[in-house]
Amino acid sequence: MPNRTTPLIVTADRAQVHSLRLGEARILADGEQSAGAWWMGHFREDPGFATPLHVHPQMDEYIFVLSGVVSLFAGGGWHDLAGGTLAAAPRGMAHAMANRGSQPAWILGWGSPAGFEGFFAAQAELLKRIAAADPELPVELARILRQHDTEVLGPPPEQG
Repeated sequence: MPNRTTPLIVTADRAQVHSLRLGEARILADGEQSAGAWWMGHFREDPGFATPLHVHPQMDEYIFVLSGVVSLFAGGGWHDLAGGTLAAAPRGMAHAMANRGSQPAWILGWGSPAGFEGFFAAQAELLKRIAAADPELPVELARILRQHDTEVLGPPPEQG
């Protein structure tokens, strides 16, 4: 935020919308709006969505499940998070997320400090250029993630 006397108000039509193969990212606030302090997005994660196991060396990440169920791998195991659940993955904690259900899940996600939100725009652009089956896709996604404070540790752990 430019100064402490200016509120940050973002209406739905002002969100930065990025279509992803198994969902959508609506970035509500980015580092420019928060003076680098934090970012926040509203996400739809469709059935089959999954992130790799990864870590953010410099960012604390938070999710709040609005509806549906999101599975979070953190602390050595999977946790099914239903609507109304808040979860935090502090910087340095290995984690992964997935939608194992049959319905879309809606979440608010945010992190501090800002910077990771740029990944969603870069990912959306990459997905326009590279087919899902292209073996270069995971390589390119890992490269983009490294540019956004994320180290990929491997595929998501097996879900029991």
